[in-house]
Amino acid sequence: MRSPVLSILLLIIGLTEVLAQCNVFYQLEEGSMWEMENFNAKGKLTGKNAQKVIAFNGNSDSFTAKINSVISDEKGKEVMHGDLDFSCNNGTMIIDMRNFVSEEQMKAFESYELKIEAENLEVPNSLSVGESLKDGVMAATAMNSPIPMTMNVSITNRKIVGKESVTTPAGTFECYKITSDLTVETKMAIGFTLSFSTVEWLAPKVAVVKSESYKKGKLQGYSLLTRIGG
Repeated sequence: MRSPVLSILLLIIGLTEVLAQCNVFYQLEEGSMWEMENFNAKGKLTGKNAQKVIAFNGNSDSFTAKINSVISDEKGKEVMHGDLDFSCNNGTMIIDMRNFVSEEQMKAFESYELKIEAENLEVPNSLSVGESLKDGVMAATAMNSPIPMTMNVSITNRKIVGKESVTTPAGTFECYKITSDLTVETKMAIGFTLSFSTVEWLAPKVAVVKSESYKKGKLQGYSLLTRIGG
């Protein structure tokens, strides 16, 4: 499963040093790209998520960005693609909640038009250990399905619990460690709920470089930043 971080989360890089940007963690410019690889608990590759900034407009105080996301399975076959919206205002980064829905979860909805309502996540420009962050929620409804199909995703209890150095194939990064709870409620004629605890590592300029998901304390899967460029 892709982390709520699953996934951004997960996830963004800026390569410019010339222009000061709105948020120290999410520094974007048109053409920037990054790739996350997703693994199961045993370390087996389960898929990839490649993202690229295709439109950017802003200055040091605020910006909006459109990011193309392509999700592939473990064999490199495209599962789905789409565009995500990001924005920053007065130092606060606003992150599209669709980043935190895994490729497995979205497969059931890929044949339908979706209505999505969300209160997106926020990442302030300055973080400190012990700080709590704003929750995020998303509700998705399949509009042309012959049976009721809905999915609700919530990320709650977000807390900065420490600072750590993390190494991935993309490099070594000094990160803030953030824990949270992820709940996914899906209804397809019958309903079921999945609950996970998550951990993500957030680094200046590159955002999420690693994420893990747990169920009842047992590791379910993880994601790593494997490539950055522009």
